[in-house]
Amino acid sequence: MKTQNPQLDGVETSLFAEVDTPEKIIKFLERKNGVKKAFNSKKYSVTELIKCPRETFYKKQKIPTEELVDDSIGGMWCSVRGQFLHQMTQAYTWNELECEYSVILSDGNVSTIVGRLDMYDEKTKTVLDLKTSNNVRWKSKKGILLKSEHIKQLQIYHTMFSKIIPIENLNLVYADMTDIITYKIPVKDRTKWIVNRIEEIQFSIENGLVPKGEVNGKCRFCKYQTRCSKENFGLTRKPLSVPKKMNF
Repeated sequence: MKTQNPQLDGVETSLFAEVDTPEKIIKFLERKNGVKKAFNSKKYSVTELIKCPRETFYKKQKIPTEELVDDSIGGMWCSVRGQFLHQMTQAYTWNELECEYSVILSDGNVSTIVGRLDMYDEKTKTVLDLKTSNNVRWKSKKGILLKSEHIKQLQIYHTMFSKIIPIENLNLVYADMTDIITYKIPVKDRTKWIVNRIEEIQFSIENGLVPKGEVNGKCRFCKYQTRCSKENFGLTRKPLSVPKKMNF
């Protein structure tokens, strides 16, 4: 016999079905209650993929981080500046969008990529990624503002998010406290690059082999510099981080 609920204006309760609680709500409650799930070594953030594979390898292996020698006021200001400028993402209704994307590796195993879009313009179908820097106008004139890893990151976002939202344009937005410069980036499928990158790191993890370092200017912010400098194909200049002192 069908029953009616007077609080539902006489609508039959059989029309409604109880479903599982959304996964994100469960994860939120687990975090708040200190519940920790087993570590998934085949799950990567987009940032982990585009950064130096050696740094990601150290992180995945849970190698203790080091302390940066130059923890200056300037460095702290860069952090605050970045947080302040990222408030611009609120200019778009669609911002801070999250997505999980799965790829099949050569051995048939599945790896998951986690990414977050800064901004999405639904009218022009444009993904915008915000990067904060200093002297953006000067760097742009010198041709040193646009970074290959930033281009790659935005194209990876297209590869991931184009499965759920229409994307026709990719824009990289560079900003400092006085200027904003935007570049239009070519759309490109990065699936093959993603698979190759994950397999490179996974091979290192499974065989205990430290991957080659990709030495560049960003190394000065890395918290594995001393360790990296002691490995082949790594940092060659004086490290700007030191192992943390043990307190007993």
